[in-house]
Amino acid sequence: MTEQLFRVVTDLRKSDKLDEAWDVGCPAVQENPNDIYLKGAFFWVCYAFLKEVQNPINERGKNNNGNYRPNAVEFERINFLLDWVVWLDVKPGGYEYKNFLILFQKNLDNFQQIVLLLLKHQDLLFSDEEKEPYLTEKGESPSLMLKCTRLVVKAWMVSAEKWELQLDSVLSLLDKTRVQTHDIQHKIWLDYDEAKCLIMAGRNDEAREFIIPVLKKKQSESWAWGALAATYRTEDTDVAIKMFAQGLCNARDEKFALPLLKGIAPLLAEKRLTKEASMCIQRAVNCYQDNGWNIKSDLEKLIGESWFDGSVNIKNLKLFLQQQSKGALGFLHGDTKLEYGVVTNLHKSGKGLHLYLSENESISVPLRLFEKHEKPVIGEYVKVSVSGKGDEKTVVTAEMTSAHEMSGIETIQSELSVTDKGFGFADNIFVPAYMIKEGMDKKMVEIVKFKKFDKKKGRLGWCALSIKIC
Repeated sequence: MTEQLFRVVTDLRKSDKLDEAWDVGCPAVQENPNDIYLKGAFFWVCYAFLKEVQNPINERGKNNNGNYRPNAVEFERINFLLDWVVWLDVKPGGYEYKNFLILFQKNLDNFQQIVLLLLKHQDLLFSDEEKEPYLTEKGESPSLMLKCTRLVVKAWMVSAEKWELQLDSVLSLLDKTRVQTHDIQHKIWLDYDEAKCLIMAGRNDEAREFIIPVLKKKQSESWAWGALAATYRTEDTDVAIKMFAQGLCNARDEKFALPLLKGIAPLLAEKRLTKEASMCIQRAVNCYQDNGWNIKSDLEKLIGESWFDGSVNIKNLKLFLQQQSKGALGFLHGDTKLEYGVVTNLHKSGKGLHLYLSENESISVPLRLFEKHEKPVIGEYVKVSVSGKGDEKTVVTAEMTSAHEMSGIETIQSELSVTDKGFGFADNIFVPAYMIKEGMDKKMVEIVKFKKFDKKKGRLGWCALSIKIC
């Protein structure tokens, strides 16, 4: 009895005889296009050949600053094999496409066939496992579905017209990924991606609905301010300039400032602020030259503008941008008010602190809001501007400040008595052992104390916050 063709193809592939498996399977699958078993067997032959090309690209990308783009020969070979995958039209739901997406999870945005397949079968491609983030020692790594979705967005932004990619399909995939994945740390990037797509499509009002919540969480990030600025570029030049300027004031590295410098310069030129526009372009040019980079075409175009003056001194640009950015935070958060508090606790994550505002209220403050040289410690005073009320309060700015009179905070001086167990008392105030240093016993000390709700006693009581020898 003659062995079935799909088994022959499979056995040859499993024996690492890929060329022979191709020679048997390629004509057979064309002669029997309705044989799902044969098509499935030949799919895995295509996949095996794709692995041979893709694996070296993945290894190369690890040592090439994350550049997983194939060279011309690799690109041609992969496209040839992908055309066969599309022609086979294997039904999703098995391991075929899961392995396929894992293989191309770093660079699927380079291949039209994969992007179109993913959009076509977006309801069926991802199992529960692919919707779970990967947990590592360094934290959470994005789920496969989230990774692939972000690459589809990237493909749309670069190749939408050339590949005839429909925005509605991309937005549908973003919605599904947002709802179905269980990512926590990285889900915010889906909103950022959707905002960028909507900006490119000229749907600025919709884009703002996505970028503003992102910016409220990432208000110290220049790219987030740049995205919001882009939504106003054609609608309100003054607001766009304000947002770009705020982003540039937050740029921690010159390379992060480049997109914003290129964005704000034409707007300044429109307002006849050609000197300041030239400063922005010259600052960008300096960044390229300092890093030994070739100047890109978009910057070359701006250099060629009639208003550009390459001899301009950029010394005063920082002050100009600070002036232009005034009111940006208020624009984002609405009315804010100043409040004063005392640091009572540093988060174990190292990313924030708890600030005591009154007997009945404390608030969490991210450390990223402080200037780099400011290192808050327990017992120090902080001035914050906040928006909203009650549980909806959001800290907009934070800075260290001098001691401030507050309800529920008092400073006393008294003799400290340390027990054999290491803790102590001063004026009937309990002082935990970790606050007491050698030589403090029987010494006059200054204690900052605050009122805190005692769960055991069911009432407010005084607690030591900091202590030092008088």
